[in-house]
Amino acid sequence: MAHEPKQTIRVPELDGPQGEFELEFSTRKYSNGKIVSAAHGQRARDGMITFMLYSDFSKTYARTNARATQHILDSQHAATFSPAAVSEITAEAIAFYAAKSAEKARAA
Repeated sequence: MAHEPKQTIRVPELDGPQGEFELEFSTRKYSNGKIVSAAHGQRARDGMITFMLYSDFSKTYARTNARATQHILDSQHAATFSPAAVSEITAEAIAFYAAKSAEKARAA
């Protein structure tokens, strides 16, 4: 059985009282037969990972129909999350949380 490629990077600019902010990049096969590469934000604190289901950063970057061999999973993950793409996604996440913070400040 193929394992699902995953990598996690810290984004210190988004650390806060809830913990250290991380972006997780993963590629996995879903039961509908699609292979999906996605990134989502999460917080790590005291060995625990937390995320808010509807308000944390989460986005799908690739979705394909293919047989889920280890080679296909690894290839899609590497192509989707190249170093340049990871930098762009990190900037996108920072902008996402800046907009959320500005919206929250306007509401207060």
